[in-house]
Amino acid sequence: MAADTLTLGLDFGTSAVKAIVMNADGTVCSAASAAYETKRPAADHAEQDPEAWWQALRAVCRAVMADIDGATIGAIGLSGQLNGIVLIGADGKVLRPSLIWLDQRCTEQVRALEDEHSARLAAATSSPISPIAVLPKLQWLAVHEPKTMQRVARVLQVKDYILWQLTGTIATDANEASATLLMDLGRRAWAPDLVALAGLKPTQLSPIRPSAAIAGRIHRVAARETGLPQGIPVVPGAGDTGALAVGCGAYARGTVAVTLGTAGHIVAAMPNRGPGPIEGLWRMAHVSPDRELWLGLIPAGGLSIAWLRRLVEGFSGRPTGFDDLEILLQQAPAGSAGGAFLPFLEGAGTPWNDPGKRAGFVNLNVTHGAPALVRAVYEGVAFNIRAAIEAFEIAGVPLTDIRLAEGGARSSAWCQIIADALGRKVHVVAEGDASAAGAAILARAAIAEADLAACIARAVRIERTHSPEPAHRTATEQAWQRFRRYAGHAR
Repeated sequence: MAADTLTLGLDFGTSAVKAIVMNADGTVCSAASAAYETKRPAADHAEQDPEAWWQALRAVCRAVMADIDGATIGAIGLSGQLNGIVLIGADGKVLRPSLIWLDQRCTEQVRALEDEHSARLAAATSSPISPIAVLPKLQWLAVHEPKTMQRVARVLQVKDYILWQLTGTIATDANEASATLLMDLGRRAWAPDLVALAGLKPTQLSPIRPSAAIAGRIHRVAARETGLPQGIPVVPGAGDTGALAVGCGAYARGTVAVTLGTAGHIVAAMPNRGPGPIEGLWRMAHVSPDRELWLGLIPAGGLSIAWLRRLVEGFSGRPTGFDDLEILLQQAPAGSAGGAFLPFLEGAGTPWNDPGKRAGFVNLNVTHGAPALVRAVYEGVAFNIRAAIEAFEIAGVPLTDIRLAEGGARSSAWCQIIADALGRKVHVVAEGDASAAGAAILARAAIAEADLAACIARAVRIERTHSPEPAHRTATEQAWQRFRRYAGHAR
């Protein structure tokens, strides 16, 4: 492999696709992003159009290719939001819009799984039964759209649909598959009895392949549409959790990564262990078969800040940016003057695992103004991160290095609030788009002479460190105790 060989990482997140071209040292040579719409036909529905993903992909690929010589790209890696369903008919056409992970219309199916199959699911998947997952979503579709399900030839997930479009290859990886409630975590293979609960056969699902092994190459039609050179190898990569773990360096034990995208993710690598859930956490396959990934989820992490921005904009009647929020944020003291915010706009993940839990401001009085409310939202997400981190500690995860990444980590003010809330140093990863970076690193591991650990060590760099502010300690601890009281006990 030539010394100047680059790799391209593509991450299909909840709201946009991000593309970054990286060299072996983690330097980003080109980057682009393109948004797509989430449709909400009902309060608990969330759908996206796979064609919109493809059009966004075309845009970002042409944008990055304008900056670089295509001949220098050695491989492409993929990442994507977990638990998005793409139904493909026998004619190769998409049968309906994708139900993405935020879709929670399947609560009745979740209750039935808990009542009738909880022991089997716990033994096979070692994760909570949640409406986020593919299994109950497929069961909902079988009940409410039986004619559509009768026409299904293949069920793909988000990044795997893109792999198919780019290369003609149908494949997934174990990290992606382990989130569905359809895979046996210990065997890293589809569990036929669980697949049958979804009304499918294992042959209708994608074969599970290694994250960093070449699955296919860009074919002629995809090359023409995207501007990518024909023949570039593509690896399956990982779901966003596995890719962000790689992109943050949460591969060695003791490093915990917190990402502040639409959702907040807390991930740590742990040795493989026997079956069984860990309270408040998801256990998933990591990108390497010799370890697993433990996940804490904050469904409305960065989404809480985006929601707040829209709210302030609506009240003010003028465009409001995140910088405007930070101006208000700095005008309020640590602890939000006694106010608190519960960041459960999309239900509660770790450690509560309660999709029905809802957000709200609490303990307000007439003296609270906009600055205190803004700070309360930032602190509320930070305290949810602390609750999740405590669940990791209780489960036995060593915490020697906490890292922050994704869009929210660009805010020094928010990173400082998180450091204060945790009472620990936090290190901000230089490349904020951690999932796209992880996908690029996985692509490099497929073509490099070095192993994945060496590729990660070389590419992942720390940009800055935030230490807890001693002057904020008392107010922050008092605010944390309020948050715990109002948030309630975990299940």
